[in-house]
Amino acid sequence: MDYKLLGHSGLTVSKYALGTIPFAGTNGFENAGGMSQETANYMIDYALEQGINQFDTANLYSKGGSEIVLSKTIRDKREEMVISSKTGVQLSDNPNDGGASRINIERSIDETLHRLATDYIDLYYVHLWDGQVPVEETIQVMNDLIKKGKIRHWGVSNYSGWALAKTHTLAVTNHMAPPIAQQIYYTPESR
Repeated sequence: MDYKLLGHSGLTVSKYALGTIPFAGTNGFENAGGMSQETANYMIDYALEQGINQFDTANLYSKGGSEIVLSKTIRDKREEMVISSKTGVQLSDNPNDGGASRINIERSIDETLHRLATDYIDLYYVHLWDGQVPVEETIQVMNDLIKKGKIRHWGVSNYSGWALAKTHTLAVTNHMAPPIAQQIYYTPESR
């Protein structure tokens, strides 16, 4: 397996990652998965045996169900794994349950950590650009989560080039941790 540093960080990741959308397959994700816990355990073990060390999930996937299934696959392998998750998609009618605001991100990370049964996330993504929340607020809360030890790094997902540039520039200019990764929606289906 090939490994490389992720972005401008000291986080070493495998060339490939295992996504967990098929884990759980509930709450609107029935057509995307429904993988049993036994199969998920096998997939994680097989990926680790092949040298894959990064595993990606999100609070959106089965409304947290994917994170719960992933938590049960971790067992005694947490130190071998680089785990990423995401927040930002509106999951309920609560107007503060979504977006890149402090209130959503702080609540979401605590819920994600609980579902994953871990003390920290290696890489925490903002799942999509939020044009309503000041970028400075998002950067500050991610910086705070790093200082608290809840996340080690943060990134963005589905941002346009200008949104990523603005976010990175504001973080660096204000001496805060910039995003180290951009996860782009690119699948055979979307092509």
